[in-house]
Amino acid sequence: MAHLVRAQSSARRFTQLARRAYSVKADVSFDELKQNIHGVGHRPYLLVDVREPNEVAEGKVPTAVNIPLGSVATAFALPSNEFKAKYGVDRPSADEDTIFYCRSGKRSQNAVDQVEKVDPSLSIRNYRGSWLNYSENALGNKPLK
Repeated sequence: MAHLVRAQSSARRFTQLARRAYSVKADVSFDELKQNIHGVGHRPYLLVDVREPNEVAEGKVPTAVNIPLGSVATAFALPSNEFKAKYGVDRPSADEDTIFYCRSGKRSQNAVDQVEKVDPSLSIRNYRGSWLNYSENALGNKPLK
């Protein structure tokens, strides 16, 4: 009986790893993000800024919705109608990319990890360069040291 339980546990772990490999794609580049923002991307997307509201007040990437990192797991566990009521956008589906960004890329990777656990069916991506990269490339701001 113990062998059967271990085999089932191993099968579940394999399935989780396979889903993660399928659902988490390569990082998003500035050029790809720019194409999405201008409507020439290849897939629908939801861009999520996981910074705190006071950080977002200093500037944000166009089309982004703000869901602070501390709320991400709870937000993506909400039913679709509650997600839309709270954030003003449709909850993403498996047919679109969910792209996270923050200031420099660390919190957005944390958000990717959290949401992958809550809903492994989503296509989850990270804009690793995040706000610093976007503001430098799109707005001509010099990087902070």
